[in-house]
Amino acid sequence: MNKKGKFNILHVDSFKEFGGAQNDIVILLKFMKLYHSEKFNIYVIHNGNKRLKSELDKLGIYNISIRMKNFLDINAIFKIRNFLIKHDIDLINFHSSKDQFLGGIASLSIFKKKIVKILTRHVAYKVDFLKGFLIYRFLTDKFIAISDFISKGLVNDVKINPKKIETIYSPRIYNDSGTEGKRCSLERDILLYQSVKQDVRCELGVKPDEKIVSLIGRLSKEKGHEVLINASELIIKIKKRNDIKFVIIGEGELYNHITNLINKKGLGDFFIISGFKKDIKKFIFASDLIIVPSGLEGMGSIIIESCALKKAVIASNVGGIPEIIRNDETGLLFENGDYIELANKIISLIDKQELIEKLGLNCYNEVVKKFDAKEITSKTALLYLNLLKDLQ
Repeated sequence: MNKKGKFNILHVDSFKEFGGAQNDIVILLKFMKLYHSEKFNIYVIHNGNKRLKSELDKLGIYNISIRMKNFLDINAIFKIRNFLIKHDIDLINFHSSKDQFLGGIASLSIFKKKIVKILTRHVAYKVDFLKGFLIYRFLTDKFIAISDFISKGLVNDVKINPKKIETIYSPRIYNDSGTEGKRCSLERDILLYQSVKQDVRCELGVKPDEKIVSLIGRLSKEKGHEVLINASELIIKIKKRNDIKFVIIGEGELYNHITNLINKKGLGDFFIISGFKKDIKKFIFASDLIIVPSGLEGMGSIIIESCALKKAVIASNVGGIPEIIRNDETGLLFENGDYIELANKIISLIDKQELIEKLGLNCYNEVVKKFDAKEITSKTALLYLNLLKDLQ
């Protein structure tokens, strides 16, 4: 705690790209600064992440880059240690195993002061027991899990005491005017994207009588692009639907593989692979259905974004997804990897506009309650204060 009675809080993130976890960090710290600046001074260490730096600079949040090459990066440990001492850090909130290990070791080397260590677990991958023991059990005072599924994984995989885990959802839905103002803000977004919907369809080259089924996310194995491609083959060749355009938005290491697979199956005329798009919301809104065929998701950022725009979602029944999507109520679920079931669910829903709107509205009401940024930030601030009370 500094002389003005504030605690010094540091967030550390070693990921070099800007994804859902980095977006969570930005929104959380935006609201932390807006509503809890009388309690905390906020600092961030990142791993040369230019976009994260840009977003934090816009918010006026102090941040620096420290290169974190691997778990044995001694140079990074010393640099983090020096930062902890220089800024008299009271609590560190880590966001991945690598930064948790490096920063955890750095904090333990400061013998004169106890620094509280929190790990926010954003992903649902199974934790190796040995790594989990060294990093999670030995170097962590408290865990924040962004879904109940992730929380259960920590208990089952690493045998973490459930009392050391707090489930706090990602801060994604927000407006400074509170709940009603938040709804008004989301409604304004919907009106805005409604006004440009036709422009987006033209940009994609979609005809007026064609439906848009979109998969939005990084082109990597766990996102399940092949499941959608296989489902589309059934829809087009067996169900004889030629009025659907399948849109894939994103970039990643599987770009060439996915493109080649689509062409090999003779589906090139029915797919649009757009690459990275900056304003993703307008492409979500222009879609008739959003498909999330992931093999594993801690929560599913694109689901939250889609539901906030009242879009119907069909998603795989994995990870934290069922905490948002309840089958036939807030969307449709299919069994992981079952492209036949996915194809049938797309066909069963694509022409039922009333049902599409009902599912979209139900999920909208769900995410407005669960992912309110102001409330989530307050929960996080309270957790920090409870952990820090012994240091006062």
